[in-house]
Amino acid sequence: MAWSLLLKNGSLVDGTGGPARAADVAVEGDRIVAVGPRLPGQAARVIDARGLVVAPGFIDAHSHSDLFYFGCPSSESKVRQGCTTEVVGMCSFSPAPIAPGGAEAVRGWAGGIGASLDLRWETFGQYLEALRSIRPSINVVHFVGHGALRLAAIGPENRKASPQNLKSMERLLDEAIDAGAYGYSTGLVYPPSAYAVTEELIVLARSMARRGGLYFSHVRGESAMVEDSIREAIRIGEEAGVGVQIAHVKVGGRENWGKMDSVLRLIDDARARGVDVSGDVYPYHAGSTKMDNLLPAWVHDGGLPRLLERIGDKATRLRIVEECLVDGERWRTVSQGGVGFDEILIATCRRHELEGLTLAALARQSGKTPAEAMLDLLLEERATVGMVSFSQDLANVAKVLGHSAIMIGSDSIGLSEGAGPKHGKPHPRMYGTFPRVLGEYARERKLFSLETAVHKMTGMPAARLGLRDRGVVREGATADLVVFDPATVKDEATFPEPHRYPSGIPYVVVNGALAVDGGRFHAAGGGRVLARA
Repeated sequence: MAWSLLLKNGSLVDGTGGPARAADVAVEGDRIVAVGPRLPGQAARVIDARGLVVAPGFIDAHSHSDLFYFGCPSSESKVRQGCTTEVVGMCSFSPAPIAPGGAEAVRGWAGGIGASLDLRWETFGQYLEALRSIRPSINVVHFVGHGALRLAAIGPENRKASPQNLKSMERLLDEAIDAGAYGYSTGLVYPPSAYAVTEELIVLARSMARRGGLYFSHVRGESAMVEDSIREAIRIGEEAGVGVQIAHVKVGGRENWGKMDSVLRLIDDARARGVDVSGDVYPYHAGSTKMDNLLPAWVHDGGLPRLLERIGDKATRLRIVEECLVDGERWRTVSQGGVGFDEILIATCRRHELEGLTLAALARQSGKTPAEAMLDLLLEERATVGMVSFSQDLANVAKVLGHSAIMIGSDSIGLSEGAGPKHGKPHPRMYGTFPRVLGEYARERKLFSLETAVHKMTGMPAARLGLRDRGVVREGATADLVVFDPATVKDEATFPEPHRYPSGIPYVVVNGALAVDGGRFHAAGGGRVLARA
C-alpha cells in the first residue's frame, strides 16, 4: 500500500476524549485512509512521531481573523499553534453583507487595529467567493454578524427595528446561510448590535431555526449584569429553538468576580432542562478589543463621524467621564466592569511609540488625566486604537476552562511575522492560546487530562458546528492533523513580547498538506472556506 503521508510510532489522541493509544496514521490526498498500530506499506513522506502526540488539527471556536485574511491569508500565528480551522464572523462583526454604498460605514465600524477591509462585495456570498480566491492557509467556518445585518438594513443609528427592517435582516440572514454561514453572532456590547432588543434577536434566531443555524453571542454585559445577560442568551435559544454558544465566558471587574459560579450554574441548569447551550473561553485573564469600546453605547450612535464629534465636544466629554469614571482611578463599562488605567494597555496604534504603554503611563507622559489622555488619543487616531485590558480573575479562568460544556476559542486574529501586518503589541493569545492549554493547564496545573484538553480543541467544537469529518482522527476523516511534544509544548508569547511562536509543535497538516514541517512554515494556501452541509 502506498500513501502520500504516513505518521508512524506516535501516541494517538484522537479527539473523542478517549485514552491515548499507540497508532500510525496514513493519509492519501486530503483524507485519513488508515489508523492502527504498525501500519504496513510505503508513503511518499514518512514522519517518525516517536515520543510525540498525533491529534486532530485544533479548531479555534472563536476567532476574528476575518478582519485580517485579505492582509494576512497565511494565519501563521494560528497554524503554528496547531490550528487547522477557525470560526469567524464573531461578536456581531462580519465583513458582509454591505448595503449598496455602505462600505464606508462598515470601515468606520470594523476598521482600525490594522484590519484589511477592501470590501469589494455586497452580499455574503460574494464575500465568501472573494475569501476563497485568496486561498487562506487555514480552514474557515464563517458566521454572519448581527451588527453587519443591522448596519445593512437600518444603519448605525440607535433605534428599534421596524417590521420592514426585521424582514430585511431576515432576508439577509437567509442569504448568508444559503451562501454557507453557520448561523449568526451578536456582540451586544458593541453598537449597532447593542441597540437590538431581545425580541429582535429571537425573531432572527427563529427565522434560521429550520436551517439549523447556531446563535453565537457575546452577551449584553460581562460584568455587573452578566447573570441577566446569560439568561437573555439562553432565552433566545430556548424560545427560538436554536443552539446557543456563549462567547468567551468570563466575568469582568474584580467587584463582580464572585458571580462566576452563578454564571456556570445558569448554563448547567439550562442544559439540564434540555436547552442546547455551550460556551468557549481563552486561557488568559486579559481581554482585547478596540479602545473606543470603552465608551458607552450612546456615544457610538450614528457611526464613527458622530462618535468623533461627541468626544471632541467638552460638555459631552464631561458626561462620558461622569458616567464611566470610578473614584478617579478606574473606568467602568458593561463589558469590562471597573478596570484601572494601569490595567489597560495600548496594543495597536499608528503612533507605534505608544504601543505597550498603559493609559496611566500615557497620562503621566502627557500631563493629562488618564480619561482625558484616552479621549484625546481616540480623537487624534480616529478611534483606530486597539487595547489589552486586565479585567478578569485567573482562578475564574481555570474554573471556566475546566467546565464540561466549555471549549477553547482564542478570540484573536491570525498574524505572521514574515508577511502581513505586524500589529503592534497584540494580546499573546494570537500566538499562544492552544499550546497554553496543553502546556500550562493540562501538563503543569493538571486541570484536566491531555485527552480532555485535546477534545476541547477538536472533537467538541467539531460536534458543535456539525463538522462531521473534522475534529477526530479516524478513517475517512479529513486529514487535519497536529503533531506535538507533550513534554515541551509551550506558549512562548508574552504581553511584553507577543510576536513569538510556540515551541513543541513540529508538524501541522491542513487538508493532507504539511503546513508546518519540522518547525518550518509553508504558506501553501491549503485551507478551505467551509460551508454547512
